[in-house]
Amino acid sequence: MSHEISRMYATAADAENAAAELRDEGFSDVFVVSPPAKPDVPVSAIAAQIAHGRVLLSDARIYAEGVARGGSLVTVHAPFGSGMLARNILESYPTIPNGMPEPERVTMWDEAAPLSSAMHMPILIDDAAPASRVIGLAPLTGSGCGLSSMIGMPLLSDGGPMGDSKWGLPLLSSNPAPLSSLLGLKLLRQDRRKGA
Repeated sequence: MSHEISRMYATAADAENAAAELRDEGFSDVFVVSPPAKPDVPVSAIAAQIAHGRVLLSDARIYAEGVARGGSLVTVHAPFGSGMLARNILESYPTIPNGMPEPERVTMWDEAAPLSSAMHMPILIDDAAPASRVIGLAPLTGSGCGLSSMIGMPLLSDGGPMGDSKWGLPLLSSNPAPLSSLLGLKLLRQDRRKGA
């Protein structure tokens, strides 16, 4: 799978230099189309030459207008994962507008959907609690906890003091091995700092 990237240059020398640098970096699928030597070459012939470089004919027709006006087009088919390198090489030489609108890059980051943000993909469901909505219960977090009230239990945390839980058990302990102490089990490893 490859990504087509095309840039137009004002001079054939800039186009050739960009293409040479792409080839030096290992890109083998590089095509250069410069203005024809004869001025009476039809735009459709230039478009056919551009399309020969595996560019869609509809795009090739747009690029051909720029080549007919004297621009030189470089097209590279960058393999997956190397598009940014190819784009940086192409844009390191002075480009001119090629007639094609550039797609807008979305760079907004959404902390609630980091994977979607990293992949530049839209969020499929814009709902904070879709499962709660499907089963008809209020979300378990928040002020109106429907599940706790439905089963007759108080909320486990109401923002009160941190000393004891609702069942009278301590939430904080100074015992480093509470489970072993509760069950009367020996520790596998003793803390040597206590004896020092």
